[in-house]
Amino acid sequence: MAGPVGAAEEPVIEIVDWGLTAAKEVGSEVSPDTPTGINRLIEGPVDVTRANEIHACIGTSFGIVYRAAYTGEASVVPIKVVVDHPLIRTPDGRAMEHSSWPDSAILARRYAGWVFEENFELVPGRWTISLRDLAGSELASKTFTVSTGSCPIS
Repeated sequence: MAGPVGAAEEPVIEIVDWGLTAAKEVGSEVSPDTPTGINRLIEGPVDVTRANEIHACIGTSFGIVYRAAYTGEASVVPIKVVVDHPLIRTPDGRAMEHSSWPDSAILARRYAGWVFEENFELVPGRWTISLRDLAGSELASKTFTVSTGSCPIS
């Protein structure tokens, strides 16, 4: 049912795939609200193996593939990716339970995820990747159960 005439409809963001991922990294950018301070930039398409349970090892990556199903009058919807995770203590003394970075949603598929790069990031528990509007309202989210333990020697 349509809202009042002239009322703006909220963008609709949908998660179309999730799990273990492999993507081509094409660079990085400074991202102070993450444990490593770096956000990896990737180029699609992203290969996804559906999984809700993730075994954390250095180099393991997981995440969500999403798209805007409806963008309203805009072709690009600015969003914030927020990862709620168990407590991560960084070498510089920060204690983090949330990591975030700006992104955007479009009608084409996009990717948001996590790659375990440092031993201090290997923490088991519930990890939730959520896509939020700039006011902080959740548009979509996916929760993963992360476990730790023996990893292959790389």
